[in-house]
Amino acid sequence: MTEGISIAVLDNDSWSLRAIARWIDGSSPLYHVIWQTTSAAEAIHRCIYTNDKPNVLLLDMALNDATGISVCTQIRKRTADIGIIGITAYDPERYKTDLALAGGQALIAKENLAHVCNKVLPIVAQGKSAEPNSFPTAKQAHDILAEQPSSFSQIKQLSPRELQVLRLYTQNNNTSEIASQLGISSNTVFSYIHRVSKKIGTKNRSEIIRLCKKYDIL
Repeated sequence: MTEGISIAVLDNDSWSLRAIARWIDGSSPLYHVIWQTTSAAEAIHRCIYTNDKPNVLLLDMALNDATGISVCTQIRKRTADIGIIGITAYDPERYKTDLALAGGQALIAKENLAHVCNKVLPIVAQGKSAEPNSFPTAKQAHDILAEQPSSFSQIKQLSPRELQVLRLYTQNNNTSEIASQLGISSNTVFSYIHRVSKKIGTKNRSEIIRLCKKYDIL
């Protein structure tokens, strides 16, 4: 993309945000930071509804008002025109699988940003995956997420109690602990999982949780 690459940055830390934007603007005459924000809501709005959509969004995984995964999912459902690179101060493996499911094209540790970003940015700006074995292209991810298969609409209809049980499982509680916290029997907990499994057509609890995370329900 010899005409230049427009870039937006979403980071919950204002100092880090400014530092990343300055580095990008100074690293190549082809890179142009068109906006930067600490607000997930603003980033989603600008990526979907305004005319200053970037070619690439650098997206912090840990935000104050949302998660990087949920921001990526919401943007990718609506458009394949923006390449998304996750950035994190933590171990990238912590977010890699979830970001891929949410439609991101790359994930970079902040400490390595200066070393690998020049290589990754031109690839992601074209909607391609920086790691084809780990991340989808923007179009592949958009096609999957935009479809919202029947399981998605069924997941959206899960009851508050069913979602509560699932969230407790994601917090590493076992069945007995969940039963104790909710004041119900273990058999009742199992019945909630069985009911959810029938609703969305899954075979086990792990698959239920994976689908719910994929569609940003939990």
